[in-house]
Amino acid sequence: NFMGQMNKDELHQYSGKEGSKAYVAFEGKVYDVTQSKLWRNGVHLKTHHAGHDLTMAMKAAPHGPEVMERFEAAAELVEEKAAQASSSALKTPGRLVTMILDRHPHPISVHFPIALSISAAFLAILSLWINNHALEKAAFYNMIFAVVATPASIFTGFLSWYYNYGGIWTHIYRMKTYLSIILLILFAVALIVHFAFPASGENGGFRYWCYTISILFMAPTVLGLGYYGGKITFPS
Repeated sequence: NFMGQMNKDELHQYSGKEGSKAYVAFEGKVYDVTQSKLWRNGVHLKTHHAGHDLTMAMKAAPHGPEVMERFEAAAELVEEKAAQASSSALKTPGRLVTMILDRHPHPISVHFPIALSISAAFLAILSLWINNHALEKAAFYNMIFAVVATPASIFTGFLSWYYNYGGIWTHIYRMKTYLSIILLILFAVALIVHFAFPASGENGGFRYWCYTISILFMAPTVLGLGYYGGKITFPS
């Protein structure tokens, strides 16, 4: 049973701030999320704000639309059908992209840079502990393989985000982008130091530690990428 109808200007008044209720719209219905702990002060996951239509945002959420069943429908959202159809349209991939996405390349390719970067960091720690040059070499080769595997992971991740999730810029995708940039910087620093100063791994000076620390920081960076990827695949 709906209380009535509401347009978008009226919906904006229910922002959850300054004592007002928190309403959000989804697929033509307005829901009351005021009592939800996930919508304190009208903000959800530092990304979504009450008082807005979340129909498009739901396509990129790490959960399905069934979560809206937990909330009471307070009204029916009134808007032009043409505008609604336009705003909710997903990007349509071509035949080649569809064929690629149907094989889920990102979950496959992303495991390689994650595993290899962690392995490189682990071997680097061992080489520091027992002072074994062979372990340092092994760490370097693991990093090289991680560098080679990373472009495919980033490219397939971009395709999945753009087409499967509507290219919506949520907190999870921002964090994945920032961490990817950090990982690329760490790769670049390690490679530049290694090839520009080939003796840097032997003198224990600034260049040596710059190279080693870059490899060590790859592990927490890829773990962060795995964590945010998991929030998409296995939402809490």
